[in-house]
Amino acid sequence: MPSRTLSTQSKYPPRLALPLVVLVTLALLPACTPYQREISRSGILTKLKDQQSGTRGTTDPTSLSVIFAVPEGKIRIEDEDGNVTLYAKSVKHLMNHIIYALENNERELFTEQILSQITKDEFADRGLDPGIAYDQLIKHKRDVYKVFQFMPMGERTPGLYLKPIGDNLFRLATSRAGHKDLLWIGIDVSFENINYKLRWFVR
Repeated sequence: MPSRTLSTQSKYPPRLALPLVVLVTLALLPACTPYQREISRSGILTKLKDQQSGTRGTTDPTSLSVIFAVPEGKIRIEDEDGNVTLYAKSVKHLMNHIIYALENNERELFTEQILSQITKDEFADRGLDPGIAYDQLIKHKRDVYKVFQFMPMGERTPGLYLKPIGDNLFRLATSRAGHKDLLWIGIDVSFENINYKLRWFVR
C-alpha cells in the first residue's frame, strides 16, 4: 500500500438525482497488490496489439505484459511532493480507486484520473464541471458500495464477465432480476491510456 495510506440502458451524469440513505461499508477495500489475470477478451487490445507487435498479425506477449504491469506492485503511488498517480489495469483496481476517492474527499483526483475522458467531454459539452460526477457519487455512496458487493472480485467475480459495448468500452453488471432494490446493477468502463476509467454506473 502507498504511504498514504450502462440493464441495457445507462444514464450518465448529470441526469442522476436520487435520494440516498447513508450506510458505508468498508469491507470492500482490499489490498492494493494486483492479481495476475489472463488477457483473453476479444477486442480489448485490438489497436494496441497492432501497435505493440513487431510483426504484422502477431502479438508480442512481452508488450502486453508491460501494458498491464503495475509499477512497484502498487496501484497507487505518491511521490515525495505528494503527487498521486493511479494505475487501473483491471476493473477491480478501478473499483478500489473509486472507493478510496469517495472515502478520502479526493474530488480533483477522481476527476483527473478516475473519470473517463468521454464522460468528462459530455460534461464539458454542456458547460458543466466534470467534478459534478464525484458529487453525485458522494450523494449515492451507499449505492456504489451496494453494487460493488455483487462484484467483489471485479471482472473475476464468478458468474460475471466484461462485455464489450463499444470501442474500448466495457460493461460489468449483475442481473436486474432479484436486485430491484439496487439503484445501479453494474459499471461501464473505458480502456484509455492503458488504464480502465469510469464511464458511469449501469441502471
